[in-house]
Amino acid sequence: MTRVYIDAAASTNPKAAAGAVVFKDDSAQKEFTTYLGEMDNHEAEWAVLEFAVDKALEHGFHSLIIHTDSKVIADSFDKNHVKNKVFRKYFMSVSDKIGELTLFIISWTPRNKNRHADALAKDALFRHRKN
Repeated sequence: MTRVYIDAAASTNPKAAAGAVVFKDDSAQKEFTTYLGEMDNHEAEWAVLEFAVDKALEHGFHSLIIHTDSKVIADSFDKNHVKNKVFRKYFMSVSDKIGELTLFIISWTPRNKNRHADALAKDALFRHRKN
């Protein structure tokens, strides 16, 4: 089983977002960051979830417990429903990929327990804005 910590960071001026994923299992820890483009923080949280699932499949992680500080994402998967049209495309994309996994659980995690992913996302956003 792999624990996956995800977070996003966004700025309003200029409008930009970045995300981070931390994979932890018994043998290793892997970290990835990505520039997500022009979007608000809420959409960025969804985009980094999709990025995390893609990275998990790419690196052979098939049993995932995903920790996010986004209550909306956790609730959406608990209810198996998303109202927001922008978020729905991410929900559908991730839902389509779940079939390739043996375990997929999303757990709401308080922000203070997700500090490493938060710091990586903020650093990725800072590096992008600096360039």
